[in-house]
Amino acid sequence: MKKIALEEAFAVPGIEKITPGSLSLREFTQKMPKLLDLGKARLRAMDEHEVEISVLSPTSPGTQGIADASQERALARQWNDYLAETVGRNPTRFRGFASLPMRDPQAAAEELTRAVNELGMVGAMINGYDNSGDSAPIYFDAPEYLDFWKTMAALDVPMYIHPRPAPPERTTTYAGYPELRGAAWGFHVETAEHVLRLIMSGLFDKMPSLRIVIGHMGELLPFWAWRIDHRIAIEGWDRWATENGRGRLHTVTEYLRRNITITTSGVFYTPALLHAISVMGHERILFSVDYPYEDTQEASDWIEGADLPRNVKEAIAYKNALTFLKLG
Repeated sequence: MKKIALEEAFAVPGIEKITPGSLSLREFTQKMPKLLDLGKARLRAMDEHEVEISVLSPTSPGTQGIADASQERALARQWNDYLAETVGRNPTRFRGFASLPMRDPQAAAEELTRAVNELGMVGAMINGYDNSGDSAPIYFDAPEYLDFWKTMAALDVPMYIHPRPAPPERTTTYAGYPELRGAAWGFHVETAEHVLRLIMSGLFDKMPSLRIVIGHMGELLPFWAWRIDHRIAIEGWDRWATENGRGRLHTVTEYLRRNITITTSGVFYTPALLHAISVMGHERILFSVDYPYEDTQEASDWIEGADLPRNVKEAIAYKNALTFLKLG
């Protein structure tokens, strides 16, 4: 079965010096040779399991966690040029998500425009909050990012919001349990909260066509959306939000169905997929591996063997992405 994979990471040489926070992730050092490889090994894994196209992006935390914040704009440009060169060597097999200097909304909009219009990127990826230079985390629901999101909507390309560990100052939650800060738990809570901030801010009412992608079977949101909407209604928070200038037109569940697309990256579990389909519809679900942190064979065997109608599996594995990324 043909496949397109959307959350496939790579690293630029010397990345551990540029984003030293990445060294706190055990899987980063374990997978470094595969992260650096943009040729034979990666293509062999794709060939063996019928992954026709991989959409590449720099591994977390990307430009959002570089050591020197003043270099964020220059590095985003350099990484996008590097990625464009990689795609150019294998244009039928690779596509790219742009890196962006999100500390500066105007610079981010300009680099996004260049990456899409000049380099052929199919969208962009941000790695959660921005704390480059070890600053306090910046989230992108803030009013100063509205023009950036307008640029994204006008270009009609998706933004993939990828996880990174919960901010280090959250010591109360994770003290003594470092294994929970990353991909086992903290990744997903952090990303879900970021997306909820975007929803609650009213962003999607201002830009109904804006498209956001989140991985790992929706970063918990399809499984908790009913509860969120239920408690917000019971506790009167919708009324409070309207009185405080940020009322919303729809429920969280409805925004998931309107503006959010999810991928299967790193969650090869059919009961979870069935629930996500029941909440969002299979049209809003795309296949991903999360290579090299996850195994392409495991991901491929799972989707091909899932107890679903053939047309649904083909849509998730390949056809939805063709339309979503305008590849067909």
